[in-house]
Amino acid sequence: MYQEEPHPDPYAVYAQMREEYGPVVPVELEPGVRGWLVTDYNTLISWCRDTTGFTHDPRLWKDYAEGRIDDSAAVVPMMAPRPNALFTDGAEHQRYRRAISDSFGAVSEQHLASVTREVADSLVDTFCERGESDLLNEFARLLPLLVMSVVFGMDEERALRFARASRDLWTGVDAERANAEAERALSETVSDKHRAPGDDVTSRLVQHRAALTDEEVIMQMLLMVTAANEPTANLVNSTLRAALTEPDRNPERYRTDGELGALVDRVLWQDPPITNYPVIYPRVDVPAGGGRTIEAGSPILLGFAAANRFFAEENADHIAESANRAHVAWGAGPHRCPARDQAVTITTAAVRTVLHRLPSLRLAVPPEELRWNLTGLSWVPVSLPTVFEPQAPLSHATVEGTHWSPSESPRETSAPKRPTSGRSPLSSLSSFLGKLLRGS
Repeated sequence: MYQEEPHPDPYAVYAQMREEYGPVVPVELEPGVRGWLVTDYNTLISWCRDTTGFTHDPRLWKDYAEGRIDDSAAVVPMMAPRPNALFTDGAEHQRYRRAISDSFGAVSEQHLASVTREVADSLVDTFCERGESDLLNEFARLLPLLVMSVVFGMDEERALRFARASRDLWTGVDAERANAEAERALSETVSDKHRAPGDDVTSRLVQHRAALTDEEVIMQMLLMVTAANEPTANLVNSTLRAALTEPDRNPERYRTDGELGALVDRVLWQDPPITNYPVIYPRVDVPAGGGRTIEAGSPILLGFAAANRFFAEENADHIAESANRAHVAWGAGPHRCPARDQAVTITTAAVRTVLHRLPSLRLAVPPEELRWNLTGLSWVPVSLPTVFEPQAPLSHATVEGTHWSPSESPRETSAPKRPTSGRSPLSSLSSFLGKLLRGS
């Protein structure tokens, strides 16, 4: 399930597993952590909707509950029990989900698109004069975190710490440390919003009628930002890659809302941003086909990417004839992503900005040379190298540095650190980007 070397075609790996095991595949997420991967579209939807036979609650994860999985395992921060909307069911899940939907839903589409365009322009300014860029690591991976930092009302110093920690959580780089640092940055932000609430998502969560405890607020924030970041970054990257590899090689056509919206829909079918996550657990033993049985309490990864891709290939004519949005790119059942519209808003605003700012944009390598890193819970693109005619920045405030790289977060201090100013990351974005890109 995980591979040390970058791979040119993750779907070939899925196809090989399906051929050997069928649509439900036994997998090893990392050494000693075993589970299953469901890659069949109809089976995935059925199991996601079956809240009687399956649960999202990791307290039923048998190997973890019985101590066979160490807390230091890379997947634990993304799978261990937490009081949030993803890892609960029933009334508890509905309470958390309502708080998330109300708080994030209050951010208007216009404001979200405006913030995204401002962040996107600032990011493009950092490399537009060079005539080349790795749009994954210099743009797509940075943009969602910066946008979310703004709408959550985080100050610059905490946004910087949280951005590094969030990225490390998805990649499994010192995940235990990254999880602690992410929670610490959010805890300090929540404390500030109690004292001085603002017009932001964090303040709305703190004040929501669900009366969340501070721990519950922090857990919903951690879920919202980490779950939004990597999938949205992947969707931005995949949409840009698709625009640059279409048969007519004319990315300018995607400057219109209709064409760009249709492209995003195709990407959600063919290359969805969420790959093998989240996880469900059967309450009783479940047949897996081929004489195999999934034992109660075993983790089952929801293979949205594989399920979408193989279903789309099998039904290509029907999907091509209409704007078919029956994909499972955002999940299925009661735990379907509540922020899918916001992710699409961010993606379309970001992609349109890049194509407008860099009209001669093209891939710097043949598409077949692009690579992905396969991990237990996801597969992550390595880079998106591009070239273009150098352009003048909109702002003269450019920064040095090029690539995002997981790095050491500041050491924990004995007391929460108060912000030195009330500035958001956008108020001094060039300085913020310089620190983030250089890992300083």
